[in-house]
Amino acid sequence: MLRQSLSKLIQKEYLKSIIFPLLLIEAMLLWAYFWSNAHVSESTQKALIEETKIHIKEISSRSAEIVNVTFKDVSHMTALFAQEHETFFARFDPQHVGIKSHNYQQLENGVITNTQQTPNACTLFYSNVKQTSPYRLEKAIATEELDGFYNTMLQSNPNIAQVYFNSHDSMNRLCPFMPDALNQYAHDIDIPKYNFYFLADEKHNPQKKIVWTDAYLDPAGLGWMISAIAPVYKGDFLEGVVGVDITIDQLISNILSLRLPYRSMSLLVDEHGHMLGMSQALESYLGIHELTSHAYDAPVENTISKPKDFNLFDNKANTLASFLTKMVKENTSLDEFRYADTDFLITQNPISQTGWKLILLLDKDSLLKSGKDLKAKTDFIGYIALGFMALFYLVFLFILISRAQRFSAQILTPLHELIQATRSLKDKLVTTKLPHSDIIELNTLLDNFSAMSHELQNLYDSMDKKIKEGILENMETQKMMIYQSRLAQMGEMISMIAHQWRQPLGAISTVTASIKLKQSLKKFDLTTSEGRVAQDEFLTTAIDKIENYIQFLTNTIDDFRNFFKPDQRHEKSSLAHIIEKTLRIIGKSLDVHKIAVEIDNRSTREFITYEAQVTQVLINILKNAQDVLLDKKIENATIRLNAYEEKEFFVIEIEDNAGGIPEAIISKVFDPYFSTKAEKNGTGLGLYMSKTIIEEHCHGILSVCNTERGAKFSVKIRGEYDVRSDQ
Repeated sequence: MLRQSLSKLIQKEYLKSIIFPLLLIEAMLLWAYFWSNAHVSESTQKALIEETKIHIKEISSRSAEIVNVTFKDVSHMTALFAQEHETFFARFDPQHVGIKSHNYQQLENGVITNTQQTPNACTLFYSNVKQTSPYRLEKAIATEELDGFYNTMLQSNPNIAQVYFNSHDSMNRLCPFMPDALNQYAHDIDIPKYNFYFLADEKHNPQKKIVWTDAYLDPAGLGWMISAIAPVYKGDFLEGVVGVDITIDQLISNILSLRLPYRSMSLLVDEHGHMLGMSQALESYLGIHELTSHAYDAPVENTISKPKDFNLFDNKANTLASFLTKMVKENTSLDEFRYADTDFLITQNPISQTGWKLILLLDKDSLLKSGKDLKAKTDFIGYIALGFMALFYLVFLFILISRAQRFSAQILTPLHELIQATRSLKDKLVTTKLPHSDIIELNTLLDNFSAMSHELQNLYDSMDKKIKEGILENMETQKMMIYQSRLAQMGEMISMIAHQWRQPLGAISTVTASIKLKQSLKKFDLTTSEGRVAQDEFLTTAIDKIENYIQFLTNTIDDFRNFFKPDQRHEKSSLAHIIEKTLRIIGKSLDVHKIAVEIDNRSTREFITYEAQVTQVLINILKNAQDVLLDKKIENATIRLNAYEEKEFFVIEIEDNAGGIPEAIISKVFDPYFSTKAEKNGTGLGLYMSKTIIEEHCHGILSVCNTERGAKFSVKIRGEYDVRSDQ
């Protein structure tokens, strides 16, 4: 039989029977699917735009009504505010105002103001423009009783920025309190000349109704705002004007910032075209930016309104402003406009309470974005579906074409043999003799596989032997390291026990010596009842002391015995308990060597960990710190323990003031058998075993770094939370 290469056989059969028909079918399906998808997407977008026109008109109408209701509420509150002041001035008698003890001061230039802020206090600023006005100080003191009502007004509506009363003689009482009033207000400000006053006076408001101002810059420094103002009369005399302020920022934030599923912008204009407030994104389209500064050197009527650039009707250079002007003047409810490569749907609705207009602009691109994204997703799904269809047709054609049987037999039979051989090699490393096929490349592959499997088997046998030898050697090394570490720790523990026992043993010796002394000197007259009672009391007291000291020694033995228990348990603990247990063991040794311990524990939660092993690590680190402090003879030797929680870790930082670890060796301190105390019988295993305990047993991190004071070891324990401790 004529043999041929695998590549030539695949190319011949694939090109003849599969590739060309499949490409033709797939191309037709691709064209049909994406044409229909584009058609459906286009129809959907048109329907969405028409549906949105209906919805946006309703949304705009509801938004205008919300603004209208907000202004109506503020108007009602302003009327109530004015009535409260009229009631106050109707009964105001300056002759009955006490001025001996008050919270106000009059400056040399005639200005009267608060001296300090008290709870719920409002700002009082009395300019010096009319110093001859009678009872100025009495009026300032008396109006303080209205502060509670001022604060109630502020808390009743989130849109209200501040409330105030301005008198005919330029007294201003304003809430909330303004600490910098003396620097914010001009000391000679003549308040009746400003629109937030004169628009409500008898000349401009003979009907004595609520008046809304144009947008103006607030003298108190809160930026652009609008005010609802009302006159306050005492009989026929205008005592002053009350005002309720809404800042433009609050208006935009609380009212105009519509939460829509697409990009939208809002604009509020009055009947004269003044732009009272707008969304920040709209500024770039209209070519203006909000003002942030103001000046009141020589105020006259209307000078504090927004400049001409902020009048929509006068902004003729901007095509979007001109189009909006046309919509407002013609009272067009809905229209479309393209500006700066952006297509807008625009609606406008009146606000009946003030006669203003609310304009809403919707970005059509953001509206259609979801549809375009959906089309992209459906296109992607189409590509996936077409891929699966191609695979289906590929399998189907293989079944239908009779020549595919011979084709698959030529390739798959030797491949199955090869697959079975690889399984045997993977599971048992057994080499198998594979029969040859009619394909040159496959025969070469089979021969190479047989040779490779034989080499792998030899290599595996050699490596298996070396691995077993290495494991045994490593286990012996590990046992030796643990044994050496335990011996070193036992030596240190014995030293610590000596420190712990020195004081109680000395006390026991003192008590017994006292007993012997009194007995030898026959201090007690046992022939009398008084002597025998005295002796009993003395012996009872002495025995109690000895028993207390013996109990202390017993507790000490228990602490050290528990430290060396072989069954280290996973148990509930806390950083405070671990630190306390550690210092019960090593604390006396630190005291004896006059090493101060400073503890800052900010962790209160309990967690699950290997308490005894963590204690072992802390003792090892503290013992190393003690040694280096003593070796360097550090004055005022101190060790700081800082405990806290950081995400899933419970952290204990131990820092000494011994100057730190030399940079040349700091990276080696956790290596086994590395020690700077070799001449003092240091094993070099303490920090190595500590790192093993923290990172392998407690699943944490043990690290070290140098600080300005010395070395700082960080012990991070990944403990499981005890939920009950959080309740």
